[in-house]
Amino acid sequence: MKTLFGNKLLEKKSMQFNSLCYTLGTLCSSATSVLLMLMVTRILGIIDAGVFSISYSVAQLMLTIGWFSTRSFQVSDIKEEYSFSNYFLLKIILSVISILGGVIYSIFLKSDPYTFLITVLCCVFNLGDIFADFFSARFQQIDRLYLAGISYVLRTVGYCIVFFISILFFKNLALSIILALLYSCTELLLFDYPYIKLFSTIQINFKRDIKKLFSLVIACFPLFLSSFVTTFIINIPKNAIQMNYTDDIQAIYNILFMPSSLVNLFCMFIFVPLYTKIARFWSNGDIKQFKKMILKVVSLVFLISLLIIIGAYFLGVPVLQLIYGVKLDGYKGAFMILMLAGCLTGLNAVLVFIVTVLRKQRYILFVYIVSLICSQIMISPLMKNFGFVGSTLDYLLGIVIISILLVIILFINIKNTDTHDLGGMNHD
Repeated sequence: MKTLFGNKLLEKKSMQFNSLCYTLGTLCSSATSVLLMLMVTRILGIIDAGVFSISYSVAQLMLTIGWFSTRSFQVSDIKEEYSFSNYFLLKIILSVISILGGVIYSIFLKSDPYTFLITVLCCVFNLGDIFADFFSARFQQIDRLYLAGISYVLRTVGYCIVFFISILFFKNLALSIILALLYSCTELLLFDYPYIKLFSTIQINFKRDIKKLFSLVIACFPLFLSSFVTTFIINIPKNAIQMNYTDDIQAIYNILFMPSSLVNLFCMFIFVPLYTKIARFWSNGDIKQFKKMILKVVSLVFLISLLIIIGAYFLGVPVLQLIYGVKLDGYKGAFMILMLAGCLTGLNAVLVFIVTVLRKQRYILFVYIVSLICSQIMISPLMKNFGFVGSTLDYLLGIVIISILLVIILFINIKNTDTHDLGGMNHD
């Protein structure tokens, strides 16, 4: 079977090469939201940027439905309890639900016709990301993770270029999204699918297997719900701004929010390599070293956060104004609140991992639901009393609640833990 690059990528690669390719791919994928927002703001102006901001945010929430957190489950399905077709059919169903969800959500936000159109198109644009995640999991499942990384680079860089050229020449946001979508899907058809067919014997059929699909949904549902709730918490202030302010204010909020969303990604690149050590200390019953490593990681988080906050205070707003070409005078306080929330989000990612190592992950969903309820209740009074700044305070409130509850869970469990009852903890 012919592939886009012939036989050049058929040889099995080293672990280092796999990791390098996937890291580059992940970086490219993570940077797309910043780049797309930058293009729209610079070329079409702040009003279109506001429309794109809320539309993209709604689409990101719907993307969690399309992903449904099946990736980690699919990767670990070494014996292929569920067939390629099972996952594929589920993705098709979830894709339809995610688009319908975007339509319903837009109606709830009382979007005008133009914003409604862009939101729906952004949800359709998610199709590329939904199936890229599915194919990427398959590549990892068959020990070809480097192909997933290469695909991410080809697809995300490619559709960013297509989007940029289109928006530059046609000045039409809807058309640019459609053309970027066509490129994204074409890349998956020409690169991902041929290599998957080459490396594994798969047969796509739509034979109904309701039991298998239902079982797969049940298995992935808890992780999906946590992901959905987390994204919903991020969107609560954006929803309130959409219903109470103009598109230019929506754009300003998202420009201010963008750096805080990148802090968590930055933290993950630093701390993920340490996760194996933390898990190993716990698994081996070395509680003393386990506690030391946690203290070391948390201290490092605070140190990095302090440096980020100082840098953001002096450079944040001027740099954002330079990059986006938008005046942000008077928004420094709101920006600093969002940066603080971003730093705490990085800390929460570490805490969630430690809670998972302790096998207390059943509490995580409870933590996020409590945060969601509090954020939703407080958004109206905060915005009534503090205006635009109230939206940033609401986001910070939600993140602080998560931090406090996770720390309480960890403190209680670690305090009551010693090497003698470690086995019971691990199998709780």
